[in-house]
Amino acid sequence: MNIYIAMTEYLYDNDVDMTTHLTKKGALINLIERMTTDLCSGIDEDEMEDFRPDMPHNPEEDLMCYSSEQLERKFSDWLEYSHDMMEHMSYDWYETEVRA
Repeated sequence: MNIYIAMTEYLYDNDVDMTTHLTKKGALINLIERMTTDLCSGIDEDEMEDFRPDMPHNPEEDLMCYSSEQLERKFSDWLEYSHDMMEHMSYDWYETEVRA
């Protein structure tokens, strides 16, 4: 059975946060929500909308309406943006197999 791992690494203190998901979509939603919270905290939503109108700035946004492919593109966009903003954090997802 394939499972997906969403991983956030905080590089300054070597803290790693991982969650497992049955679908790639679930892992990507989890990461996008974390990135949105980490990157947009304390920034005015209107300002973010002007700066990056294509990004999901609202942590309450329903990401279930997007396909896995669309979410993967959003995750890649956020990842590119996060490298410019917060180089002390790393976000990634992995697919692995679990056997009984």
